[in-house]
Amino acid sequence: MCFEFLKRNMNQAPVIPITDLVEITRAEFLVTLEGYGIMPIASDTPLDYSLFLAKKAELDRIALYLVYPADLYIDGIADCEDYGLQAQCDSAFKYHCNGVRLALGSTPLGYHGWAMALDQDKLLWQLEPNNGFPYAATWFAYGENEYIPEKVLA
Repeated sequence: MCFEFLKRNMNQAPVIPITDLVEITRAEFLVTLEGYGIMPIASDTPLDYSLFLAKKAELDRIALYLVYPADLYIDGIADCEDYGLQAQCDSAFKYHCNGVRLALGSTPLGYHGWAMALDQDKLLWQLEPNNGFPYAATWFAYGENEYIPEKVLA
């Protein structure tokens, strides 16, 4: 179902940026994630100074547009980190929400990359951006689907 939606609507849906964002510093973002046991990938090289967090309802609204067909993965062209980075970039460029980030960590299939975000309540949400997974296109809570993020690109 999701794959067919993506094929039909990937480039046709109007892009409506999120406007109700809350800005936090990178330091505050990392302190919050440290509470989940997640460390920055680039601890010695700061990336964004500020991150803009969306409400959970807005994350839900854009979720389908941060998921991509599994074809490139199956063909060996793109791997899981590429899917997570694409979701991070599309969220920032199209929806003005740079609070969606690449996560790396443990899953039942081994070490993996995916997308994650803090919402405005600073709750951690995760998104599998590869449509080849049955739970792709829906944000799930920390630990669900046995995804345990260890690092974040922040």
